[in-house]
Amino acid sequence: MRESDPLPTSPAPPGDRAAEAMRVYLEDLAAKKKFTGSALVVRRGEVLARFAAGEADEEKHIPIRPDTVFRVASVTKQFTSMVVLKLRDRGLLGLDDTICPYLVPAYIKTCPKAWRPITIREIITHTSGIPDIQNLPGFYARLSQPTTTRRLIQRFVDVPLDFKPGTSWEYSNSGYILAGAIIQKVTHKPYGTVLHDEITGPLDLPHTGYSRGNPPDGYAKGYFTVGSPAPPINGSEVFSAAGLYSNVDDLVRWDRSFGAYLVAPPATDRLAFTPQAKCPPNGCLNLPSSAYAFGWLVDRLDGHRLRYHPGLLQGYAASNMYLPDDDIEVVVLSNVQDTDTNGIARHLATLALAPFDCDL
Repeated sequence: MRESDPLPTSPAPPGDRAAEAMRVYLEDLAAKKKFTGSALVVRRGEVLARFAAGEADEEKHIPIRPDTVFRVASVTKQFTSMVVLKLRDRGLLGLDDTICPYLVPAYIKTCPKAWRPITIREIITHTSGIPDIQNLPGFYARLSQPTTTRRLIQRFVDVPLDFKPGTSWEYSNSGYILAGAIIQKVTHKPYGTVLHDEITGPLDLPHTGYSRGNPPDGYAKGYFTVGSPAPPINGSEVFSAAGLYSNVDDLVRWDRSFGAYLVAPPATDRLAFTPQAKCPPNGCLNLPSSAYAFGWLVDRLDGHRLRYHPGLLQGYAASNMYLPDDDIEVVVLSNVQDTDTNGIARHLATLALAPFDCDL
């Protein structure tokens, strides 16, 4: 525990049935090679599970620890969205401002006609219609190579929109790349510096950040499956859409900071979780969800409000779940891409909600 910590935690009391059920569940997954990574579950400040299994580096046989750092892929979007909301609070931008004035000429010479009505709100709620850079040819071939924000944007600036802005929902990393560019434009600072100044520094998240190259030494190397290494990722290729690294301790602290109003003023916190766009019939990202907020999928679990976001990128899978009314945080990070981190996190959240009904 940090000295004078506003978000203290304590171990679950001996015999806590939810904690025991989680231990049995996670150990069974690890034994069956279905989970390599770290998991942390906290309920009202009590740590129900803090678990690690597998190897951070199979070649060097370095084990994963509960505090191991992973790439968290699209969990990044929660942070980028909140930076945008905080900059809005300071009057540096407006959510319903159109994006073109922020992008020309720093990132593009001229704005495509189709982009001119697109707003900042639309690019961070996936309602802009801008095609996802991840679906364009050559995306994965370039993932290991350094790039610049300007060059990233050039790859999709002339691609026709998927739909008229504001009329549908389609996941787009491109929108979040543009959000990072706008953050840099209005602050005159690199994205990683702004992230630190606005969020990770004030909230004391020492293991969370953005690097244009690799995360700090000791991070978990990525694998497609156990024993099948994935090529390395250069952070600049995914930037403010999926470029963050973190660990389970920092992400739980991030979630808990909302309930303590340490992230932003209460109205801004509430806005972050407020539905902005209705999900398709099969859910946003084909996951259980009714709407998309600012970097959070909106859902209910056993009748309880659930806000979460998945992460999936070459060699990594992640899930950050937060039940705001119950003060329950569930984070599951893996360096094995085919790990069902969302399913694991959802089961752990269910156990946390029903501690006396679970079958041991």
